[in-house]
Amino acid sequence: MADAHEIITTKITWAREISRVFNRRCRSCHRSGGPAFDLGAYEQARPWAEAIKQEVLERRMPPWGAIKGFGDFRDEDGLTEMEIAVISSWVEGGAPRGDLSLLPKPMKANERSTPPKAGEILLAKGSLTLERTIKVAAVRPEAVPEGASLRLIAERPNGAVEPLIWLYGYASRFRRTYYLKTPMSFDAGTRIRIQPAIGSVSLLLLGG
Repeated sequence: MADAHEIITTKITWAREISRVFNRRCRSCHRSGGPAFDLGAYEQARPWAEAIKQEVLERRMPPWGAIKGFGDFRDEDGLTEMEIAVISSWVEGGAPRGDLSLLPKPMKANERSTPPKAGEILLAKGSLTLERTIKVAAVRPEAVPEGASLRLIAERPNGAVEPLIWLYGYASRFRRTYYLKTPMSFDAGTRIRIQPAIGSVSLLLLGG
């Protein structure tokens, strides 16, 4: 329950909305026995409410770093704009608990899926024109300046443009391997391009 002096100004509650967002986005790490402190219950999350709001508004948590919808990735933890707004409104409105009978059924924390085996690595700097057909399993930021924003795209020989990843306000904590849900094939003549032409990004090719 909220403290007696707390003024509740929102209908968003832990039980109905916030617990479901946390289950989807946070519980893979923030769980008992996980790599980060447990946020599985209201009593555990409430003391951190203001800090949680700041972390999600600054997109520090979950530490994803890529713009959602530009590229299609496995284990995509990044919050949607709606989820960020819901968490922020909950905190600003007093972070109420709500009716615990509305809590979702207990579920296991999401485990990371096993990524495909990557083999050869191609480094993209500025632009790279493929000399052969490749199948990209993942991308990984390499020498990207702190605070930089860039998009990695593939321009196929027929003129079609495929989004690979959009890094926004890059920070070193976002240097991870972003595995595609489905590896993408690109024929010889495809141009892999970084916009703007700063930094470098690795393409991890599907291994045997």
